[in-house]
Amino acid sequence: MEQIQLNTLKESVKKGRVANTYLLVGKADSDVLGAGFNLVKDIIKSPFADMEIHEQQAALEKLKTLTNPDIHYFYPVNTTAEVKTKASSKDFINNWRELVSTGTKITLVDWYNKIGLGNKQAAINKDEAEEISRIASLKSYEGGVKIFLIWMAEKMNLSASNKLLKLFEEPPKNTVFILVCENEGKLLPTITSRCQKVYINIQLFDNHGFSSDYEILFLDWVRAAFKVKSNKSAINDLIQFSEKISKKTREEQKDFLAYCSTVFRDSFLFNYKAVNNSEKYLNGLVLEKFAPFVHEENIEDFYYEVQKGFADIERNGNPKIVFLDISIKLTRLLHVKPVQNV
Repeated sequence: MEQIQLNTLKESVKKGRVANTYLLVGKADSDVLGAGFNLVKDIIKSPFADMEIHEQQAALEKLKTLTNPDIHYFYPVNTTAEVKTKASSKDFINNWRELVSTGTKITLVDWYNKIGLGNKQAAINKDEAEEISRIASLKSYEGGVKIFLIWMAEKMNLSASNKLLKLFEEPPKNTVFILVCENEGKLLPTITSRCQKVYINIQLFDNHGFSSDYEILFLDWVRAAFKVKSNKSAINDLIQFSEKISKKTREEQKDFLAYCSTVFRDSFLFNYKAVNNSEKYLNGLVLEKFAPFVHEENIEDFYYEVQKGFADIERNGNPKIVFLDISIKLTRLLHVKPVQNV
C-alpha cells in the first residue's frame, strides 16, 4: 500500500478507517515501538473497535500494564538458561513488560540483555507464526478488536514469513497486525506489499540510536589502521581491537558495523561538500580531518567490506577473524589516493 505520514494515519484511524496490517519502520531512537503502542491506543478508541466508552477505558488501562488479553506481543526469542527448549514469546512476557515499562526506545541489544541471551541471536520462527495464526482464528476475549504487535519483524525467518503471508492475505475479521521493524529490506517483499507503511523519522543530527562508545571505538580502530603502514608492529593493535570487539554480543558487533557505514557516508558527503553532519560527532571524531580519506576511489570498497562483515557476523562467523580481516583491508583502503583533477 502507499507510504503515508503518521499524522495522516492517526486521522484515518480516528474515522474508523483501519488497515488489517501496518508496517512501522524506524530506529529505536525514533521511538518506533512507542509509535506502535500509540497506534494500538488509537485503534482501541476508534469506531473500528466498536467499543463503548467504559470498555475503551478498561482496555486502555490494561494496555498500560500490557495485560490486555486481546493485544498480543511477539518478538525475537531463543533458548536461554531459564528457557531451555522451544522458546516462545509467552515465555518472556514478564521480561517484555518489565523492559517496556522503562521506556519504548528499545534496541535488540537491550532485549537480548534483558532475557539473558548472551551471544546467541534470536528469531521469530514458524512455531511463533503458527501461534499467531491460532490466536487470530479465535474470538477476542472481550468482544472487541484483536491486535498483534510484532516487534523487530525483520527477525521473522523464511518459514514464519511464508506462514504469516497467508494470514495477512486473508486476515480474520476485526483483527489488526502491527509490524515494527528497523530494516524493511530484510522483510519479504510479499510481506511489505501487504502492509500500510509508516516511516518514523529521527531528528537531524541524531546519532541514529548508536551507542556513544562506538565513536571512541571507531577512532581507536582507525588510528591503529593508520599506523600499520609505517609501523608493521601496529598490527598487534588491530589484533587487540578484534579481540576486544569479539567480546561484545553479535548484535552490538553488527550495530558497530552499521555505525561505521554511517561514518563513511558522512565523511564522503562532507568531503564533497554535499552535507555537513559533523555536529553529531561529540566524542573526538573530527569529520573535517577524517573526510579526506573517504572519496570516490574507496567509498564503495569501504561499504563492501563493512556489509560483508555484517553478513559474516549474522551467519555466526568467528568475530575475531571477521574483524581482523576487515581491519587489514581498512588499513589498505585508508591509504588509497583520490584521483587528482588536472
